[in-house]
Amino acid sequence: MKTYQKTKNELIQELEILCQQVGKLSAKIAEMEKQTDAQSQKPVSRAPRKEMDASIEFIADFDIVEAKGINISESGICFELTEDLPFEMQFTLDSNLHRHRAHLIWVKRLPDGGYRFGLKFVEPETYPAF
Repeated sequence: MKTYQKTKNELIQELEILCQQVGKLSAKIAEMEKQTDAQSQKPVSRAPRKEMDASIEFIADFDIVEAKGINISESGICFELTEDLPFEMQFTLDSNLHRHRAHLIWVKRLPDGGYRFGLKFVEPETYPAF
């Protein structure tokens, strides 16, 4: 039966059923969003952080790096690397000289200019004998 052929009471009953269905669906959506929020707020397992104030000397030990272009605009370009970007670094902390090899994990542009880098320490690589 077409909607315009239904009586006022039939339309009211149908509207009440639809309102109940919408209420059930809204409750399901809210529960799913709650579960998603709870999952996304699980703490990420990572090593504890310790504040430091040290000057770090580092050198990127790569030459030409092959990358895959993702997108481009008038203001910039996005690309992906299929290999790690390795760095050697040294710094003095608590009067001890530390030397590490690390791979670049993330880079963030700071609001006032400059950048913040996240590097992951990796095992030193042996250099070829010449």
